[in-house]
Amino acid sequence: MTYTEHEEKERNQQLKRWQKHQLTAVRQNNIDRSYESMSEIDRSVWEKIANAETYKDVNWLVWKQAERVIQKYCTLAR
Repeated sequence: MTYTEHEEKERNQQLKRWQKHQLTAVRQNNIDRSYESMSEIDRSVWEKIANAETYKDVNWLVWKQAERVIQKYCTLAR
């Protein structure tokens, strides 16, 4: 699937927002407990998002799960 330049920019911005939320959760020092409660799939999604440089580094299946995973575990880390 190809995206317009604007859509690519939006996806990269979304990726950066997710990464910012992840970084905040890690800095709160409670992420270990949340990370331990993650399923293997959720952990994989978390790691793929954290390590991506652009949205193109993220598989579409991971992308579809990212919002749920990041929101859930960032909330648990609070």
